[in-house]
Amino acid sequence: GMVQIAVHFVVLYALNAATIKAPLRDLLLASNANVGGPTTAVSMANARRWESSKVPALLVGVFGYAMATFLSLALGIRVLKPWAF
Repeated sequence: GMVQIAVHFVVLYALNAATIKAPLRDLLLASNANVGGPTTAVSMANARRWESSKVPALLVGVFGYAMATFLSLALGIRVLKPWAF
């Protein structure tokens, strides 16, 4: 658990430093939304009193769920198709 979150954040931080240079607050919320889902990201924004970041954190988490659902369906179909009768 903790190693996964740490590796995720380090990779996200390195990519951010090389590209868009978003604020640390946005990186923390994006990482939380991707690892823990939208509810934990909104809870974190609420606990830190980042009022303007609650809705974006929720949207990033929901968008992540939507992307993961379709990608996993496509991968499942591709992987399971050779074994179909």
